[in-house]
Formats: sequence, structure tokens, C-alpha cells
Amino acid sequence: MPVLLPAFLGLCFCQLISGDVSENDTVVVTSSGSIKGMRVLTRSGAVDAYLGIPYAEPPVGKLRFQKPVPHQPWSHVLEATRFGKPCHQWTSYSYPSRIWVANKPHSEDCLFLNIWVPHPQPSVSVPILVWIHGGGFIMGAGSLDLYNGSTLAATENVIVASMNYRLGIWGFLYFPPEAPGNMGLWDQYLALNWLKENAAVFGGDADKLTLIGHSAGAASVGFHLLSPISQSLFDRAVLQSGAPNAPWALMPPEKIQERTINLIHLLNCRKQNDSATMRCLQNKEADVFVKFRFFRFPTYDGHFLPEDPKRLLQKGDIPAKSLLIGITREDGTVFIPQVLNNRNRTWEEALSDIDIILQRQFEKDIVKAIALKYSEVNQRGPNLNRQFLAHFSRDHSFLCPLIEVAARMVAANGSVYVYSFSHQISTSIWQEWMGAAHGVEVPFVFGTLSSLPGLNQSDAEADRVLSQRMMHYWAQFARRIPPNSRPAKFNGHVTMLLNKTSTTSALRHLKSCSFCHLNSAVFWKPMFITQQELMQSKEIRPNQIQPLIRI
Repeated sequence: MPVLLPAFLGLCFCQLISGDVSENDTVVVTSSGSIKGMRVLTRSGAVDAYLGIPYAEPPVGKLRFQKPVPHQPWSHVLEATRFGKPCHQWTSYSYPSRIWVANKPHSEDCLFLNIWVPHPQPSVSVPILVWIHGGGFIMGAGSLDLYNGSTLAATENVIVASMNYRLGIWGFLYFPPEAPGNMGLWDQYLALNWLKENAAVFGGDADKLTLIGHSAGAASVGFHLLSPISQSLFDRAVLQSGAPNAPWALMPPEKIQERTINLIHLLNCRKQNDSATMRCLQNKEADVFVKFRFFRFPTYDGHFLPEDPKRLLQKGDIPAKSLLIGITREDGTVFIPQVLNNRNRTWEEALSDIDIILQRQFEKDIVKAIALKYSEVNQRGPNLNRQFLAHFSRDHSFLCPLIEVAARMVAANGSVYVYSFSHQISTSIWQEWMGAAHGVEVPFVFGTLSSLPGLNQSDAEADRVLSQRMMHYWAQFARRIPPNSRPAKFNGHVTMLLNKTSTTSALRHLKSCSFCHLNSAVFWKPMFITQQELMQSKEIRPNQIQPLIRI
């Protein structure tokens, strides 16, 4: 059993310290050493927060671009009352808000865990919800206000954990054997392994560890699901608007190696052998690498990911687990401001935009067919063209990859629950036309709506109720209890609609929500797998995805 004492209320930097532990401190003894946390009060109760726990040695010097090394045990009490520094990253303010941007200073010494435990610590072991942040593998941190686990832990009597992992070139440079690639995924693995090993110390159930991620974090969850290295470390998984087979989620190894060679020449690091080349890269100042944001992709390295995730899914190399997956109704609008300059589109521009998003992989007739498909409902017009581009982007980037994962999981005898989030929050972050945009559901899952700037207080109560319901759904899923007590076979439509007016009564159907239908997934099939693979594999029908739930 852990050594637990009442909390010490104070703020200090995370560091290894010596000295006596007073009876007012909250201390747990982990496999790495003793850790002192702090008491945090929420509207739902108290939690003990352990912030900035180092789970790996600082990945600097000879450890730069290498797999993480477990942190050496410490002999003194670790002061864990402040977040560790975020990892070095490219900072972008093009996304609608600063809420996704990690505070500076950034550092290479950034591999930290954060854990929130209900107080008093539960007498019976509780599930652990482990969050992997998104940010396109180039930005973000587990310490963002949006991801504060206090309210979720206190409200649902669960343990919540988050982590930092290496991003950009630090996390995904690929130059084997000197730089193995996927260092960011290996970081996540090591953090997950530490949490599983120390679950009981915090009152957690190591057998009820649920991995949760959003966007690139959800893709990461999917990679762990497919990886023989880490798939046994967790019980269930939640994929929010992201999948391992998404077109933006990874890059073939040969392409990353080509970029690496170009970088080596650019930095004048081409030496007589690969070892000397790596030493040159390891000796460069960290700031030199910040601008190289094109190094942000995991890859199939033959080890962590034995093959392309699309191929692994197609072969059925996926363990039978329970998944909760979903999208927001307007997930695709996130790309409009960044890629399409946030303006209405003519028909000709819309065709060109689709071609760009598809990376010019298909014939013009296919591009036109896609445009006609997505303009069926909206008709045509500059504003409507922008909307159908957003819907196309949503299906291509998020919905169809998730449907593929769901189908493969069901074929492996796993269970899948699907949600769609349609509530448009009233805040200054997202423009009104963006709707229920990418990431809008995240503060509802964490109960961190108060961290959003410009929130419309007239909707505060409805937002709070929806947040309470979502926290409960996610926690119930982690407890191995269906998020809703009405399990039902999937009928060809997304069966859990999340908005402020939905109730727990069964819905007749969701055909009124055009984004819920799977026609688009069937339409995308030839382009999503590739035409040759499609001819070699059996078509997966939507009605194979079962059982799902209604609310």
C-alpha cells in the first residue's frame, strides 16, 4: 500500500530535494523513488496532483534522437507540484486559439508525467485514464490548461494521467541505425509502462488502464494498438478525431530518410560514417532544429510498427479490445483557415483545393467525382463550396480512417462504441461558421470549459451538463461498463450523438445529420485503401460494425 499523508499546499519547482517529510505532506513511494504531490480543490471534491514526474533521463547529448532511457531512481523526495517544461516545438498561432500552444520556455529535458488522484485515495482500485495530447506531432504538451485532470478525477473517482513526449525532429528523425525513429512513440510507451508498474501506488487498477488521445494523440493511441511493443500495456482505447491509418498520421520510411539526408547536408553534418554524422547532429544547438517542422511524422520502422498501419489493419493484426471512437460534426473546418485561407471558394478553386488535400494522387475525373459527391446536398455557391470542402476534409482525414479501424476491430471480435459531437460552443475561439470544430469536445471531456476565453455565460449551464455527461461516459467506458445502458446493434449510422439537447432516450435514427451516414465511407473505400489493395481484399460493409450504442 502507498504511504499517504495529508496534502501540503504549496508551489515550488519540480526538483530532487533533500530534507525531512512533514506529516502534512502527501507522499507516495514509487519504483523510481518518493514523490510529494499537492492537494487541489475542485467543485467536485479534492484531488492529489503529482506534476512533472520525470519518467526518462533527459534526452540530451548522446541521448538526443535515441530511444528514451528510464530515469534513474532518486534517493530523496521528488517535489512534484509544478509541471515540467514542454518539449521543444514549433509554435503556431494560426490555429484559432492559444489554448493549444504550450507555454515557454521549452526544453529538450521535457519527459514528464502528470497524475491526478481522487482524495481521499480510493480504498478499491480505480481505472486510470491516460491522455496523449495532439498537435500534429509538432506542438502541444500534457500540461495545457485544457488537459488539467483535476475535475475529471474528482468528479468520476478515477485517476487521470498525461505526459509530454518528444515532438518534431526530436521525436521523429529517422536515420537508422543511428536514429531509430519514432522516439516520440517510444517516449509514450515508457510513460505508459511506468504508469502500469506504479498503478497500485496511486490506488489505480493496472488492469483497467485506458489510453485516450485526440487528433495526433488519437493516432498515437492507434499506433500503440497496432504495436507488438505496447499493445499489451492497456485495456481499452479512446480515439477522438484521429486514427493510425489517417492520411496525415505518418510517412513512409524512405521519404523521411530522404528528408534526413537533405537536413544533414544543410547542417554540414555529412561525415565519414553514420556515427560521426549523428555526433554532429547531437552537438548542434537545439534552436537550430526548431524551424525544421517537416520532421513530424512517425513511420513504420519494422520494430515499433512492423508494417504500414493500413496494411496491419488489412491483415487483421489488431488485438481484440474495446474502443470508443468519434468525430466532431465539423472536424474538417480546422483546415480551412490554415490551408484554404479562410474564405469562400469558387467551384474551380474547390476542385483545386481537393486536389491539394489529396496530395495530387488521383486523376482529375476522380477529383471531380468527389466534388460532385460532396456538393450534392449543399448545391453550389462560394460559401457552400467552402462547407462541402470542410465535410470532404472531415471524412478524408478523420471519419473514414476511424470507420476502417472500427470495422477491423469488430472483425477481430473487439467491441466498438461510436460518438459524434455536434454541439457548437459559444466562445471566441472558433468562428461561428466553423461549427462543432476539431477539438471542441476536449474541454467537455476534462471539465475544463473555464479555460476557454470568451465563453458565453448564457450557455454555461447547458455546457456544464453536457460536460458532466461526457466525463461520465468516458469514465464508464474505462470501468468496462457501456457508456450507456442501452447497447444496440449498429444500424449504419453513428449511434451516440453528443450535444446539449440530446437525452439518454433512444434515438430513432440520425439520418437528419448528414455527417453521420456511412455512404461517404463506402464512397471513399477505393481511394482510402488503394485500388489494388481493394481488389485483393473483401469489402467491409457498414453493418459489420457492431455492437455500438445509442443514447
